[in-house]
Amino acid sequence: MTAETFKIAALAGDGIGPEVMREAVKVLRAAERKFGFALDLTEAPVGWAGIDAAGRALPDATLALCRASDAILFGSVGLPDRDPTIPKEERPERAALLRLRKEFGLFANLRPVLLWKELAHACPLAKERQGQGIDILVVRELTGGMYFGQPKRTEDLGHGQRRAIDTMVYTTAEIERIAHVAFRAAGKRAQSGGRPRGKVTSIDKANVLENGVLWREVVTRVGQQYPDVTLEHMFVDNAAMQLMLRPTQFDVLLCENLFGDILSDEAAALAGSLGLLPSASLGASAGGRTFGFYEPAGGTAPDIAGKNLANPIAQILSAALLLLYSCNRPDAHHAIVQAVGKAIAAGHRTGDIFAPNEPGVRRVGTREMGNAIASFV
Repeated sequence: MTAETFKIAALAGDGIGPEVMREAVKVLRAAERKFGFALDLTEAPVGWAGIDAAGRALPDATLALCRASDAILFGSVGLPDRDPTIPKEERPERAALLRLRKEFGLFANLRPVLLWKELAHACPLAKERQGQGIDILVVRELTGGMYFGQPKRTEDLGHGQRRAIDTMVYTTAEIERIAHVAFRAAGKRAQSGGRPRGKVTSIDKANVLENGVLWREVVTRVGQQYPDVTLEHMFVDNAAMQLMLRPTQFDVLLCENLFGDILSDEAAALAGSLGLLPSASLGASAGGRTFGFYEPAGGTAPDIAGKNLANPIAQILSAALLLLYSCNRPDAHHAIVQAVGKAIAAGHRTGDIFAPNEPGVRRVGTREMGNAIASFV
């Protein structure tokens, strides 16, 4: 019987991207061997690597590879100190990252935030606020709202005065499709066992904003299609406070674009390090598969690039999300997540999560952490 094959575009990018991508591929190969599927994984340049190779941040050949693939595994792009004369529209952050999101209609951004019990010391909250553990999935609408609404402009009013205009716009269809993503995710999390799950907390500002009123109405209506999932609504300012006071009350946070951008970064701090946090940006599903773009939450970290210091866990967990959403292999996803937990439990720590006085741990490099995780798959 021929193994199921998935075509993956691996775009490592800049800074620490190639190092952490190498470890993610190592772990994917371990999962491939264990679970009997096949990964047709092709690497291509992007970011400054793309500019060096082909004169643009997203070379035509790289984009063509992405179009022919089932998913994109992305590293990171952007080197702030390199060639400041290049227009911002041509710099990797826009010309590569934002273009890929737009090109593939990636409207749903999923950011899991998990605090491993062995890393409780790295969380900024006191242990009594951590409860039995922090495990939150932030579902952020990615293509609408304040960032894309029109009109958007800056006007000269004369006499040294200017006015900037941004418009927050949402349609019923945009809200419906992201709400379905959140409710389906909550349902799957409820089935996975463990701590109580199966709840969506929808974030808005319905007491002030018209789009917040529509958001709440539409999410409520969609929620009626998921009777096994609990729905609650929360104003964004209260949600920001509750993430610090009692984060264990949250399961899935459903947010529009701007609120999701802010709250996902706030929630990320609870895990103790950006080096632990993956993300998935998903498009529409077709034929039982979902095209997705998977990347770590952190950046290129050029100060530690090439020094075997970067934490590869976020990239590895992003690869695990790829297996879950674009390959429909929850078995392999679960095995990689468990392998990360085993490596942490065994005392392996990169510098960002290392505590000198913690008993039974040792500081390891990027390669050593990747080797450890691969060995536990």
